[in-house]
Amino acid sequence: MRIDSHVHVWTMGAPPFTHNDGMTTQRPDYPGLVENLIRYMDLNKIDRTVLIQCMYHGYDNRYMCDCLRRFPDRLHGVALIDPLKPDASETLARLHRDHGVQGMRLYPIKDRDASWLSDTGQHALWETAQRLGVPFTWFGRCHQIPLLEPMLQQFPEVNVIVDHLGEPILSEGIDFRILLAAAKYPNLFVKATRIDGISEQPWPHEDVYPYVRAVYEAFGPERMLGCTGFPENPQRGEAVGFRVIEAMDFLSDEDRAWILGKTADTLYGA
Repeated sequence: MRIDSHVHVWTMGAPPFTHNDGMTTQRPDYPGLVENLIRYMDLNKIDRTVLIQCMYHGYDNRYMCDCLRRFPDRLHGVALIDPLKPDASETLARLHRDHGVQGMRLYPIKDRDASWLSDTGQHALWETAQRLGVPFTWFGRCHQIPLLEPMLQQFPEVNVIVDHLGEPILSEGIDFRILLAAAKYPNLFVKATRIDGISEQPWPHEDVYPYVRAVYEAFGPERMLGCTGFPENPQRGEAVGFRVIEAMDFLSDEDRAWILGKTADTLYGA
């Protein structure tokens, strides 16, 4: 079983699936269409993929939901919802009920002050995730993890998945130990993803290997996830993100099986 835990899809902005400025004013140079994703999955023997709502479409999750409708046996969906809106928990419940969305992405990386993460105003959202049995993905930096910890403690049944190794900046020597220390929370998971973007070296990006190994030793493979790297520009059709995990010789075949599929299966199910 091979499950890609982190893929964005998007249109070029033509109606009905237009872009908006809710998350970014940037616009894509090329499309990331679901039809191309399905072909890519078939080429690379990817059984299922977790769609993470793309920033170009902001808080308008309609294109992602349409993809889930068209390919329900191949795709899972994680929404973008403004967590500071008073109806955020109702929106999560509606997307789960009407479209099968399985969680949402928290986005503290864009905030200078991310203290909202553990504000009591977030409790309704976490209570809803707990009731629905869906995880959060968490796009932030390692130094922001202490702001998340009160919620990990208060809602131990809600799983949280840290995106992209906590976005370490290798050249700045960011203290990665904050992430490793948070392994004490059994409901915290880590994606060993975007390795090519984090790395300051060409393939096979060996400067990131010590970070992946440290996460592996702290969390174990059962709490790690990988992604293929779709889409690429130009698209080579290769699952580069999986290939780099497969190249790490400190991982056993069983470890790789967890990171490249089994962990995502425990979180998102069939």
